[in-house]
Amino acid sequence: MGRTIGFMGAGKIVEAMLTALAPAFAGDELVVWNRTPARAQSLASRFPVRVAASVRELAEASDWIFIAVKPHAVAKVVSEACLHVREDAFVISMAAGVTLDSIRGHFASPPRLARIMPNLPLSVGMGMTAVCADPSVPRELVDALLALFSTVGRARIVEERLFDTVTALSGSGPAFAFLFIESMADGAVLNGMDRVQAYEFAAQTVMGAARIVLDSARHPGELKDVVASPAGTTMAGIVSLERKAFRAIVMDAIDAAARRSRELNS
Repeated sequence: MGRTIGFMGAGKIVEAMLTALAPAFAGDELVVWNRTPARAQSLASRFPVRVAASVRELAEASDWIFIAVKPHAVAKVVSEACLHVREDAFVISMAAGVTLDSIRGHFASPPRLARIMPNLPLSVGMGMTAVCADPSVPRELVDALLALFSTVGRARIVEERLFDTVTALSGSGPAFAFLFIESMADGAVLNGMDRVQAYEFAAQTVMGAARIVLDSARHPGELKDVVASPAGTTMAGIVSLERKAFRAIVMDAIDAAARRSRELNS
């Protein structure tokens, strides 16, 4: 018999999960609740999910509960649900900046708790998901969570103290990568390539470079040196990037996103 999996929230990440994880959810009953019922109904019209009329209904029915509301709404939603979550339930928060301690504090007798940080590339089977579970969570449940998200990419256990960094790196990172791809394509358009072709070349290039990093286990700097021949076109481009502090700009972006994640729980 399958699990009953509840989603508190019906935003874009839930939609991506319902799409990508459909095979892994086969045999499970899926339940969704959203503060705006129309959004939950919209998901129900496209996916095999049942809409819960209230947080209480979802909490009472679910074996696993994914908290998928915005960080500022977590306290209110969990305070409404806490009296109705079963002690043997597995509650998994996806909210940036919200600690396990802050969620645990809502419960007189806490259920099994975990945090995850998935990212948008899971929608194409190339996600990167961080997992951190309370020490009381049985290992088989942690393994089941890792296995679930490994079906749509990679999933790794990460210490909770690093979750703000994960939020910035893999959570926000796709947006930075999209911006980089757009900028590369714009440079190609500037030099005469049509935009559709420029996006294809830029995106495929970035995807291929990322695959080499993952598969070769070679340092990115070493791989850069393979492409950058003496006095060649690549070195001319690298010098231009370095004159404008490219690496410092990228590091600052990750640092700013991590700081914002920490602020969300302050």
